[in-house]
Amino acid sequence: MGYLVALPSLLCGLAISVEDIRCRRVPRLWVAVGCLLQLVALIVAALLGNDLFLVLQAALFAVLCAAVQCGLALVRPGALGFGDVTVTLLMGLAVGTAGLWGVVVWWLAMGVLGLVWMLLWRRFDWQGDTPYAGKVPFAPVIVVAATVALGVCG
Repeated sequence: MGYLVALPSLLCGLAISVEDIRCRRVPRLWVAVGCLLQLVALIVAALLGNDLFLVLQAALFAVLCAAVQCGLALVRPGALGFGDVTVTLLMGLAVGTAGLWGVVVWWLAMGVLGLVWMLLWRRFDWQGDTPYAGKVPFAPVIVVAATVALGVCG
């Protein structure tokens, strides 16, 4: 049932990842719609399971993770953008349902997958003749790490 509840975030995250790879842009409207749909899915799941704390838990973990990601983006400007912060908020709503261990696994997976992704992207970047050359899209890493965390802990 964890994947069904997280489906809005995962589907929107997949679309956002494709757009981020294609042109290094994270559409804010897609993030907003994804967050809204994810909250509706959380409320329905919480009402069916008679556990409204699930909505609060997911929302608090999502805001906390987005705040940490925003802090990281501010520490080193240019490394992460506001799009990465908003994608973290979106995926945090899904991963937050898995609790603290889900969030810890998600951040560890983001770190490991992010390092591997950056090395591979810089090595095999096929967009060398575009304005996006050398810029690594990070939204796919956030989404894949969230999927891993939900698979392990969800």
